[in-house]
Amino acid sequence: MLQEPHYITIQKTARYYLSGPLSHNYKHICFVLHGYGQLVPYFIRHFEELEMKDVLFIAPEGLHRFYLNGSKGRVGTSWMTKEDRLNDIADYCKYLDQLYEHFGEQIASAKSVGLFAFSQGVATACRWLTASEHKFDYLVNYAGAFPPDLDHKSAIAKMRNIPVHMLVGDADEYISLEKFGEHIRQLEAQGFEVEQETFEGEHKLYKPVLEGLFKKLLTP
Repeated sequence: MLQEPHYITIQKTARYYLSGPLSHNYKHICFVLHGYGQLVPYFIRHFEELEMKDVLFIAPEGLHRFYLNGSKGRVGTSWMTKEDRLNDIADYCKYLDQLYEHFGEQIASAKSVGLFAFSQGVATACRWLTASEHKFDYLVNYAGAFPPDLDHKSAIAKMRNIPVHMLVGDADEYISLEKFGEHIRQLEAQGFEVEQETFEGEHKLYKPVLEGLFKKLLTP
């Protein structure tokens, strides 16, 4: 007979990286959420390389670390698994809210605060934005999908007045253009307003795609 689980709430140290020094006077803030198996020290490099010195990219790292191959070698992270998933979702939403509040001074003086997510981070971003009381000016979902368990009514209310962009590569090995189009149609049928874009490429972040996207979002 399986025993019932018991829980306690603990403190945990979470890691994040920045695309530049806090001493700089940034006009825009953007939280960027990584995909499955990625480490933030490498993920943030995609944003450090962008010719966008007025944007501070903040990259939090998922709370689950694991060896990518066996019991040694390269390490990756994830936002959650299917095991005890509801507690993991609640934990990372609280963690991301605390990180947002940590940068309260920079956010208060910024012209915009955005949320960008890649792959597994897309579901995380959608859940966080829906659950959070904090303000975002846009949402970018890159090579990922809305989670099927999302509270659509609450999500639509939060996303109604902000641009929501969905991007995918034409050679993405995890989602075909056909499935991407079907997903967009389902979202629109549920009441979401989504701007979709496809590009030439695989399940990867591409500098020209990122630069073009952010210039479009942040140009007055």
